[in-house]
Amino acid sequence: MARLSRGLLTVLLLGAFGTAAAHSRIDSHDPYHRSASAYAAVLDGELLWGSNVDVRRAPASLTKLLTALVVLDSDWQPDAMLSVSHDAAHTKRPRVGLRTGENIRADDALTAMLMHSANDACLVLAEHVAGSIEAFAARMNARAAELGMQDSHFVHPCGFDADGQYSTVTDLLRLARAAHANHRIAQIVAQEQATVSTAAGRQLAFKNTNQLLGRLDGVVGLKTGYTQHAGHCLIAVAEQSGHRVWLVLLDSPRRWWTAHRIITDAFATAGRTDHSHETTYAGT
Repeated sequence: MARLSRGLLTVLLLGAFGTAAAHSRIDSHDPYHRSASAYAAVLDGELLWGSNVDVRRAPASLTKLLTALVVLDSDWQPDAMLSVSHDAAHTKRPRVGLRTGENIRADDALTAMLMHSANDACLVLAEHVAGSIEAFAARMNARAAELGMQDSHFVHPCGFDADGQYSTVTDLLRLARAAHANHRIAQIVAQEQATVSTAAGRQLAFKNTNQLLGRLDGVVGLKTGYTQHAGHCLIAVAEQSGHRVWLVLLDSPRRWWTAHRIITDAFATAGRTDHSHETTYAGT
């Protein structure tokens, strides 16, 4: 699909960022449209750059942000001990290393799922909440509808490639905003590393899959994803000097380099705008 005009891109993103202006901050040529199959960079609610924001694509483990919201909305008891099923313990990587029959705190499973993108922890949570993948997916789609994700459908809570599972950049921006507004999710995704314990005392240490944390000033989350069909994906949020950047990259082969450059350029744009306002004020 051809790239959309900047004006149409901004209109499409207004639903995700209701306070956004009806125009973008800059009108220069988009330097990043070849960096991802679909993406958007938003500064303080206004579109900077983006392309293919309404194209349906596999969301990979970005899906786990929605899974987290469903879990937290489902009679959440962070200290509840959850049993690890055979299916959960033997699911595909990445895993945190849970074993069949072990028990783990719900909040520790949530931490492993969001930080390490652990599929074993993800399935433990989904099975506990709904009893089956299909029942949990139904809750996911209901929650997505509540968020206004009008062009998304979910089949698997961990984001595995599956027929009928898709989302768009626009919808994922809505999801990112809702997820980061949850205090516990925001706390977890900002951590670089963590250690949790099973009920028997076995310790599991892991790192955040978000390689921007601790390497790019201001980054405070949010979620990575990868499958063969989706490619390398990322949702990032960063804050500097009162400004906030949201970035969604879908199928971005060099996602870390691309994300670093886009976020850095976005804050540079904010700085130039701030300086311009200061100069105007000083001269009046």
